[in-house]
Amino acid sequence: MLALSAFLGIAMDAASLYLTHARLKRAVDAAAVSAANDVKQGQEVAELTEAAKEILMLHNVDMTSVDLHVYDCKTPNLITLAPDFAAVCPGAGYSPRKLVFVQATQPAPLYFMHLIGFSQVPITTHSISEAAPVDVVIVIDISESMGKDTPGFVNGDFNPSTCNIANSCQPLLDAKNAAIALVDSLYEGYDQVALVTYDSEANTHSIYNSEGTAVALSDNFTGIDIPNGIMNDVKTVINEIALYDDPPINRIWADWQFRGFSPDYAGPIYNPINPDDRDGDGLDEDFPDCSWDPSGANCCTLDENRWDDTKDPFGWGGVPCDDDSALDAFDFDGDGIYTISDTTEANAWLTDPKHHSLSINSTCTGCGIREASDVLKSFGRPNAVWVIVFLSDGIANITETGINQPLLVPTEFPNGYCTSEMDANFKNDKTWQDPWCVDTEIASDERYCIDTDATTCAPDSNWEAANPANNHYTVYDFTLDMIDETGLTRSSNPYEPPGNDIALYSIALGGAGQTVSGVAVGEELLRYMAAVGDDGDRTTDPCSGIASGENCGQYYFAPTGDALLPIFEDIAGRIYTRITQ
Repeated sequence: MLALSAFLGIAMDAASLYLTHARLKRAVDAAAVSAANDVKQGQEVAELTEAAKEILMLHNVDMTSVDLHVYDCKTPNLITLAPDFAAVCPGAGYSPRKLVFVQATQPAPLYFMHLIGFSQVPITTHSISEAAPVDVVIVIDISESMGKDTPGFVNGDFNPSTCNIANSCQPLLDAKNAAIALVDSLYEGYDQVALVTYDSEANTHSIYNSEGTAVALSDNFTGIDIPNGIMNDVKTVINEIALYDDPPINRIWADWQFRGFSPDYAGPIYNPINPDDRDGDGLDEDFPDCSWDPSGANCCTLDENRWDDTKDPFGWGGVPCDDDSALDAFDFDGDGIYTISDTTEANAWLTDPKHHSLSINSTCTGCGIREASDVLKSFGRPNAVWVIVFLSDGIANITETGINQPLLVPTEFPNGYCTSEMDANFKNDKTWQDPWCVDTEIASDERYCIDTDATTCAPDSNWEAANPANNHYTVYDFTLDMIDETGLTRSSNPYEPPGNDIALYSIALGGAGQTVSGVAVGEELLRYMAAVGDDGDRTTDPCSGIASGENCGQYYFAPTGDALLPIFEDIAGRIYTRITQ
């Protein structure tokens, strides 16, 4: 019985030691993760130690009995203090790593052994944590509405050159400052950042890396390592983002905008992607071009305001005057009459490298997410966490076109997937803005797919051939597809092509939360982006049941520009950290 009691007592002490070690190990692992998060903020060992202590206390560890040691790779004499940790720290000439070593020793009580003079034994455990390397693509909407809070802003006719020079365009400036704050939370030389801006198109900004080479993803945030003093680092490039100059929609001829084609439709009937192409076929040669009337008796004879209301062969309330060889949709010089100077100024505006097209729709959300995805797929590091932070202040109203993305958009869609058609009687059978360019039918059973094969479509979507003459595929559908191709990794349809493991954070600024026909179209789209980007699954939505205008999951709503900074700071704090040992 004495022997049996001794073995039982030893077993109890062993179990107690095991449980004490397990509890301490969990606490040390959590403390190491917390400390590694502080490494991203540039904190020194003293701050890392305080962060570790705080977490240990939250795990009910008695700090009066703990011997705690916290080191990073810059700690002097590390080879002596923690040789195992020193072995994993990169040497001179290698890329830095955000590693933290946390070691804790705590006395564990003995119960049976206490009877023979042994009251406690020290338990020691350590953890090495690493803030994972991060490849971040910051995507910012630069359409002209991102200048709406600028003094003197005129919706539809605003020249942003003054505020661009002064770097005072608002809320764009708030967005840039918030993006710079996000960069400051990362680890220069270890993390990488790319910048994508979008309006009617999307562009990746070229940034120098720490070796002075122009790249898409750069590890050079401040420019201090750039040779010859060239300042083209991440933060400089972000600060130099310019507001896009939309064509002056207010200067489109009034009759050109609202009269003709669909007399029963009260909204704009001109082509918003290319106003000179009123019938939507991709050509300036519009109806009527007089081919239907060789006598010319019903053709336009009045040029001054681009509309002749004395001729009305189609019941349009007149005939549009359209010079097939001129850009004449805009009164560019603002004098109220059409002259050759309008075409001259329109051509000069269009050939300016700062401008992309005469489209008055300039929120190509699908362009921005596709471009960001391409950056990560092409240049992202396999061992890094891939993150996209996406900011929009408007509703998606334009897609890629066959001109700028011929491999993505068939030539049959000259205006991208913002489409409209005229029937044999020269009447529009669809309107442009609602729902084809701004889709308000966003229920899941209203999603359309024009994949070559119906088997690859998203579940519950409606498949149809890619036929412009009978097309229901909208700007909204295109953007959903671009989101799926970016971050969707799980689908109930095994034949749906997967995206990549990319964390998507979406931010709706101001106008992106507005409603169209009672539906918060922009917010729904950005919430979908966050739902996919949260875990790669569109069906698990943290925003389900959450009221409009509320943050949820990886979706954020900023009513004004000054609300962006805390949002970017919150995103910075959610980028991953991992235990390595």
